[in-house]
Amino acid sequence: MNFRGFLPSSFNEWEGRVAAVVFTGGCNWRCAYCHGARLVTEFATLPEIAPEKITATLRQKRDWLDGIVITGGEPTLQPDLIEFIRELRALPLPVKLSTNGSQPAVVAKLLAEKLPTCLSFDYKAPPDERLARLAGIAAAEVAAVRESYDLARHAAPENAPEIEFHTTLCPRYVNREILAAMARELTCPRALWILQQYENDVEMLDAKTAGTDRYPREELDALAAVARREHANVLLRYGK
Repeated sequence: MNFRGFLPSSFNEWEGRVAAVVFTGGCNWRCAYCHGARLVTEFATLPEIAPEKITATLRQKRDWLDGIVITGGEPTLQPDLIEFIRELRALPLPVKLSTNGSQPAVVAKLLAEKLPTCLSFDYKAPPDERLARLAGIAAAEVAAVRESYDLARHAAPENAPEIEFHTTLCPRYVNREILAAMARELTCPRALWILQQYENDVEMLDAKTAGTDRYPREELDALAAVARREHANVLLRYGK
């Protein structure tokens, strides 16, 4: 496992839970507003953290934690991911995996083994040419993302008790029309769809392309209303 960051506890990464967070290095997408830019393009400059150190810390703190979140970068690119999650579940600790959905074979295996307590997708755009442009990927890769979404939609609740989709409301990429299209695509009634404010004052991969505009609070409310016309389980985070 290529771990380049670790938070022993966080209140922000898993709704309603105190969770440790581990960050993997490397990603196959290039999203302009990515807030983990160093984990995407400069992860080799960050100190590597041994998995054994992480599991030892979690073993000490497990009575104070509600789970652990694995994020990145893109965790499903890591060849040892499934084995690492098996070790976490044996502690035992609930596990939330955050992914862009680009590796459906990994998603399928995780679900088949009932490993994730929560499977969370970074839902940036409708899975079509708009996602390809945003993430800098080919059409074939968009098809893989759609396959991962389908796996989540049809997963039995006992295989992944929680399903999440996260959308950052960056005006350059998401407006009412696009969000309505995303809502129609979602078709996973039990999923929690989290809409979050675009933070324009943090380090990101390409701030010039992403832009500095942010939606005002009233437009965030309007966007959430658009999402709720098609999907009942929507959480809006206003940010700072």
